[in-house]
Amino acid sequence: MMSDHRKEGARLLSLALRCGERASKQHLSKVKVSDPDSSFHFETESFAFSYWLGVAMLLQDRSCPPCVVGSFARLLNSLATDSDYLEFIDCASEIRSVLVQNGFWKHDLFKGLCNRWLRGLTTAIEHAVDTSLCIHPSRMFRDVVNFLGWLKRLPVFIRPLDQSVRHYRECEERLSSINFDDNVYVPQLREIWLEWFKSFELRDPFLPRHGSGSTADVGKVLQDKWSHLSIDTVADVCFRYPNLEKVLDLPVRDAKRISKVVFVPKQAGKDRTICMEPAWLQFLQQGVASQLVAYTHRNTHPLSRMVNVFNQEVNRTLCARAYADSYATIDLSDASDSVSFELIGRLIKGTPLYRYYYGTRSVTTILDGDMHTMIKFAPMGSALCFINECFVFASVAELAYRIHYGKASRGYQSGISIYGDDIVCPVELYESIVDILSSLGFIINTKKSYSSGGYYESCGVEYLYGALIETIKHPRAHLLQKEKWVSPDLVGTVTDLANSLGTLGYYTARRILLKKFSGYCLKVGNRKYSFMDVVYFSDDGLKPIIDDYTHTRWDSDIQARVSKHFRCTTAPTPGSQDYTHFQWSTILRNRRVLSHGFDLSYHEKWSSKAILFLCKSKQFDLLRTGEVQEVGACKTGRLRTVVRKEWNTTR
Repeated sequence: MMSDHRKEGARLLSLALRCGERASKQHLSKVKVSDPDSSFHFETESFAFSYWLGVAMLLQDRSCPPCVVGSFARLLNSLATDSDYLEFIDCASEIRSVLVQNGFWKHDLFKGLCNRWLRGLTTAIEHAVDTSLCIHPSRMFRDVVNFLGWLKRLPVFIRPLDQSVRHYRECEERLSSINFDDNVYVPQLREIWLEWFKSFELRDPFLPRHGSGSTADVGKVLQDKWSHLSIDTVADVCFRYPNLEKVLDLPVRDAKRISKVVFVPKQAGKDRTICMEPAWLQFLQQGVASQLVAYTHRNTHPLSRMVNVFNQEVNRTLCARAYADSYATIDLSDASDSVSFELIGRLIKGTPLYRYYYGTRSVTTILDGDMHTMIKFAPMGSALCFINECFVFASVAELAYRIHYGKASRGYQSGISIYGDDIVCPVELYESIVDILSSLGFIINTKKSYSSGGYYESCGVEYLYGALIETIKHPRAHLLQKEKWVSPDLVGTVTDLANSLGTLGYYTARRILLKKFSGYCLKVGNRKYSFMDVVYFSDDGLKPIIDDYTHTRWDSDIQARVSKHFRCTTAPTPGSQDYTHFQWSTILRNRRVLSHGFDLSYHEKWSSKAILFLCKSKQFDLLRTGEVQEVGACKTGRLRTVVRKEWNTTR
């Protein structure tokens, strides 16, 4: 049971926060009169909601007289334009960066920062907590760091489209200006790539697949991706097994290699560049990527000890040991956009990778309605982007190790681990790796790269003198919604955030969050559900039950929930390769079918409803032969009568 003084503290905190929110709403109503831009109003309201959640985290279990909450309210009310909001967030980010690198709060610690919100923000924090006790790894230090980091990640006021387009073009111009002819590292890197990939080959079966995202030509619907699937002559020539047998039974047409550049929100004032690939190219990229992962993750391959695309724990473990074992962490800016096609072409020359990389690459892209030649190799959006940049950075780290020690590394046993653009290496290799990366056109993020001191960061975790800094980050989506209904994706985001808040003891912020979403509805197709109807409270925290609504449906014939993964009507009819892939993916997605060890080959007369029923009732012979007379519009008819008795027995 909560003690009386804690109950009273929670009541006072809630009352103070309501007063602060009321003052903020009055300020926003004045802004609304002077500026009719609705998008600006939504951004400010979303910022205000997340801002007060952060304040609730900071003030949890602390006294909150009116002067404390009033100082935070005055800060929020002083923000008038989008530039004010962005400068305020930058100020919070700068204060946090200085704080985590020093490990304690000192009033004159931030004198070197030049920001007009510095004094107001530091004063508000000093009124809220006793900063003389704000020393890592105390809870007070954690709360202050979490509050500042929470503001840093707010997804508000993303930069305008013209700025994003200009940044993209500048990056392309920078890549095109790099001269690799005189680079002494490129031949040495190529030798490493030859060593790693000289024996790579496509193995039977080659199983490409469609991704879940949107594509440049046919959109996001899976059935449209299948119906428009074809390849061009280049891919038809490149994709063959070592015996020159074709790996794909697809029609050869004049398929376009044209991607489309889009920009998605990342955090305050920043966005992420995504290239939506054509559906047929992404289909091939997924197949090559899966075989590359299988090839490099074998225990006998050198990259298996350096790169693991499924797990970040090696990077995080080395980051925890960085202070004690003298490791360095390196982070890059715009890493995926800085891998040029010319660089990759030089590295893979003479390896079997060349034809597969060349056969799956977009040649041109559409940027803001204009057509541009692609200078990047495979930007974010390509299935080969992530694993390829892992290979590039791993080869750079390996080269630096060989130059310094004169022998090949042992991966993480030598202190080297790569996950995307997060690099962990021995501190003596830091300068060498930075020099090689800079010569190849990569930009080192000096604010997130550390080779000395007690603070290290990699793959989302932070350690100060070997002690973990517990953090909770704002999701990359607005918590406040414009409408009173939310998408299924947001359910998982809210439940994860609520559980994180509960784990770290931020109960007031958790209650505010859940109370806000209790008034929302979830929209699944044409159906609507109350938000609290699709989540439940358990001993382990809040859990979503949205999967029951999105992935299964109630079948009245067999009186049970059945999976939508058996909707075989979306499978293509011609082409053995397409049909084989669909069978394979269906079996993998349903463990019940996989446990029976049969392939989902079915008679053409059965509808998807009949296939569902026969699979659930284990009538696999009928599924293949179709030896039941069709009766009724759904083509099940007597089928129910034939197998009902056995179905009731097996169930």
